[in-house]
Amino acid sequence: MRRIVLALFVFAACTAHAHDEKAPQAQGKAAPAHTHEHDHDDDKDHDHGHTHDHDTHGNKHPHIHENAAAVILNAANWDEYAPTGKEADAIYGDAALVNRYLTAVIAAPLPTRNANMTVRNVGGQLIDLTVNEPLSDQLSCFYIQKRQFVFDSLSHSSTKSVRVEKGREINVSSADVKTTGVDPKTGLKVELTYKLGGSDNFITIVTRFENPTDAPLTMNLADDLRFDAGKESAIKATEGSGPFYWFGDEFWGQAYAVVPGPGWSVRYESDARVHKLAYSKSGNDKGELMLAAGASFEFARRVFPAQNTLKVQSNAIAGLGGQTKMFSVAVTDAAGNIPPDTRIHVRGGDGFSGWGRTDDNGLMTASVPIGTYFVTAEIQGHKLRTASPLKITVQPNVDNTKDNELKLYDWNPGTVVASVTDESGQPIASKVEFIGQSGTVSPNFGPDSAVFGIRNLRYTPDGKFEQTLAPGEYEVRVSHGVEYDAFTGKIEVKSGQKTPLNVKLPRSVNTPGWVSADFHSHSSPSGDNTSSQLGRVLNLVAEHLEFAPCTEHNRVETYDPEIAELKVGHAVRTVSGLELTGSPLPLNHQNAFPLKYVPRTQDGGAPTTDADPSVQIERLFNWDNMSEKLIQQNHPDIGWLFFDKDGNGKPDGGYPGPRKFMDVMEIHPIDMVTSMTPSADYRGREHSNQVFGWLQLLNQGFRIPGVVNTDAHYNYHGSGGLRNWIASSTDDPAKIDVLEMVRNSEKGHLIMSNGPYLEYSVRESGNDKHVISGADLAAKSGKVTISLKVQCPNWIDVNRVFVLVNGKIVPELDFRRADHPGKFRDGTVKFETEAELKLESDAHLIAVAVGEGLKLGPIMGPDWGEQMPTALSNPIFVDVNGNGFEPNKDTLGHPLPVKFVAKPR
Repeated sequence: MRRIVLALFVFAACTAHAHDEKAPQAQGKAAPAHTHEHDHDDDKDHDHGHTHDHDTHGNKHPHIHENAAAVILNAANWDEYAPTGKEADAIYGDAALVNRYLTAVIAAPLPTRNANMTVRNVGGQLIDLTVNEPLSDQLSCFYIQKRQFVFDSLSHSSTKSVRVEKGREINVSSADVKTTGVDPKTGLKVELTYKLGGSDNFITIVTRFENPTDAPLTMNLADDLRFDAGKESAIKATEGSGPFYWFGDEFWGQAYAVVPGPGWSVRYESDARVHKLAYSKSGNDKGELMLAAGASFEFARRVFPAQNTLKVQSNAIAGLGGQTKMFSVAVTDAAGNIPPDTRIHVRGGDGFSGWGRTDDNGLMTASVPIGTYFVTAEIQGHKLRTASPLKITVQPNVDNTKDNELKLYDWNPGTVVASVTDESGQPIASKVEFIGQSGTVSPNFGPDSAVFGIRNLRYTPDGKFEQTLAPGEYEVRVSHGVEYDAFTGKIEVKSGQKTPLNVKLPRSVNTPGWVSADFHSHSSPSGDNTSSQLGRVLNLVAEHLEFAPCTEHNRVETYDPEIAELKVGHAVRTVSGLELTGSPLPLNHQNAFPLKYVPRTQDGGAPTTDADPSVQIERLFNWDNMSEKLIQQNHPDIGWLFFDKDGNGKPDGGYPGPRKFMDVMEIHPIDMVTSMTPSADYRGREHSNQVFGWLQLLNQGFRIPGVVNTDAHYNYHGSGGLRNWIASSTDDPAKIDVLEMVRNSEKGHLIMSNGPYLEYSVRESGNDKHVISGADLAAKSGKVTISLKVQCPNWIDVNRVFVLVNGKIVPELDFRRADHPGKFRDGTVKFETEAELKLESDAHLIAVAVGEGLKLGPIMGPDWGEQMPTALSNPIFVDVNGNGFEPNKDTLGHPLPVKFVAKPR
């Protein structure tokens, strides 16, 4: 097989391998933020400092710059100069450097400039760097001289001229950004210059050190950088030293190389987040530099971005004067077809190793040093041609772009054509899991941070997709959250054939007047994970979460662009918010929504944290001119917060401030509700029992409604494992009133669950007027009638329902399937009854449904699936004596808690 390959020069970008939603292996962000339209008149500018594109490996609107230029980013030039990508963090006031090849951003040198919660103090540093085709920034921050200097100025310049060479006019351009700083410890000064020529495929970073003191100063030449890759398909140079250091993410399509000047070498070591670089010359292995009084020294290094690790290494080698030569590999499968988005591994006999990807024509084109290479492939985690790699000898004076065909004899896939609908035939977002059977290996579509294909999961916003799979037998699990029945069945995929997967998921659980919500989840803008924000939204709609505030760490954000791009506005309502995350951990975490989102500004206009939880939560309460908002205390240590401020294990009254301002409080894991002790073994470790602590608080008179949330950080079965059902005047997600969600949550009109749907109300016996969770009920007779009903889809069950009266189980209201078979059923309605209760004094009543000895199971994945099915209401407060509800002060047989410390094992 022969193919014609267009000639490319050594530094040219490989053709982007574009993907639409039918090819999930490489979905990501690459379209400029300005392509999104929004329905909200009150906030027409919803673009982010990061982007909302969904195709990492192909950009609809790449930056096109004929000349090098430097600008300060503002509203007028943003679309032309701001980079995009999952990790892009540029805001107004930062400086952008661009040319035809790359886009870079240098953060404004402000002491308050942070890229996100964990990438902090970035003023004057390189925070974004990406090739222009496609724009896909994956760099968190390149810290010059290991954060030694505080920068305080910023200037930029651009030049353009025409040079005549051999009778031809050639455009010549250059641009730079400069900032100056000082080491507060030693007084050492530095001038930092970022340089970019019109045709450079790298950015040059020059540090000029000056010793203004009257004594010599000794320093080490060293940088560090943040490139987070704990859950990614990222690779990097083996720890050691060499003429350059490289690393990159093959899935999201961006790699980097750091190259010091000639004669210099770089030592490198790294973990999942931080990469440490130390520079040295022969005879100075420690890299120490002594500057005499009044002396100066200049050091330069170049940083190359590229689409993959194969290309970035070759560019670095060429930049150091090494000879490289272009070659191409044409990939076909066993049937002669072009497999989309194949990952290509190229390994040289001298230890050179790198990865690339094929384009839409099945070609992988790159440059490598002269030599012999062995080429293998990988598709969906299947390693191909490892036993018989393609051997290619790249020669200096030969066209190496021809006749290199990598035939994947073992890859002869079929195609699954899926259609997932509800019982009326309407398409619905869904989660589809493929599990290989009878020797068939499960696919691996992408990392935990991906969007449409994550490990062996296939997410779809509209129930439709076509997915190539290796031939074989698969178990298929199809679901759409806990209000819908799930489908589990078998399919056989045959080579070259289409296998239909037509699934109807009936909405078996009816929830009129209640909508499901998750108040707390995260994605890459939070800084403590690398998940695609688009993937988070797709997770939420696939799991049928109808109300989902955007709550990134320390950053007001929005899901509006993602919802618009996925076309799921009919299925989910969102609002801007945040999780304000400070120290001490884990105590000082509060969520809040709605908050005003100020796009392209520091933290989206969010408040800052404070070391005192009382100050921090009050600041949040007062934010946006004391606007109405829900403030949620996240995963609290109840004893520490309420009773043991200094954390020494002795009661001292706790923090008084948060009690005034918190509206709701997280109390998960709720499947500990049957362990009526302050702590218990939970999945192999001692865990504080938040439910028990909450019950003790209620008895002391703290009327703080409980909530549960996933706190999801990654997208593999990320959302859906916990949810709240909130009373709502509408069942249409698109019409949900945000402030109604706030107010009903504050009132406790909310049911917590990991799956079962619990209906619960109480009325005074003989009276038809009933109340729901969170409400007060006057019942002077002391006689109340409790209505209970539990619904579950076909993949969840419960076998026990009971009522807690002032935090204690009442034996006559403790129903087990084995003892009360007439009250339990096998269909959607698992349990239903009305029960009478005589109260002698005021009491709060909480309903609970559980599946003792049961698990949610594989539909919810290996983590959430281990939970015991549980639903838990908020309390109804029954006033018997007629003078208002009075708490009974009972501590439930245990002292009030103090700061939790797990006992040593």
